[in-house]
Formats: sequence, structure tokens, C-alpha cells
Amino acid sequence: MAACPEVLPLPEAVVGSVLLLVLSSNPGPNIVAIVAPTVTLGVLAIVLGVLGWLFFVVKKKRQTEGTYRPSAEESSGPRSVAAPDALKLPKEERLI
Repeated sequence: MAACPEVLPLPEAVVGSVLLLVLSSNPGPNIVAIVAPTVTLGVLAIVLGVLGWLFFVVKKKRQTEGTYRPSAEESSGPRSVAAPDALKLPKEERLI
């Protein structure tokens, strides 16, 4: 039988078929079962590492780069009220 010249197999379909045929005929361990979890865990580890790094960078920036708004503090008052006896005067010196 002659193949129709109008119907050409797609390269992706041929490669997929060959790959499926090779993997299914291999009596050894299934390579997909080994590669898929390894790649998934690797990508997950990279994503978690990047997110952790971003978290620490943002946290450090918030500590070191604040905004100074004296008008807001004037209207709301100081954050910590100092105790009235925080600045005690020294004892009076007397002559002998």
C-alpha cells in the first residue's frame, strides 16, 4: 500500500510514539517514575528557596528603611512615655 502524500505524520507525534515505545519496551526501572518526582522536588526546592530569600530581604529592608513622619508622631503622641522620675537630679553637694 502506498502512503497518501497529503497526510504526513507530525514530528511531535512521531517523537512521542518512539519515546513511548522505547519506555514501554524497557524491562528496567521506569525512567519517568524516577525523573518526574526528582524534577518536581527540585523545582519546589528552588521556589521555596527564592521565597525564603525574598522574605528575609523584605524583612531586612523594613528594619533598615523606615519612613520618618514627625507630624504623625506629634498628632498621636510619643510611642513610649518616659517615667517622670527617669531623669533624677544628682544629690546636692554640700561644703564640709
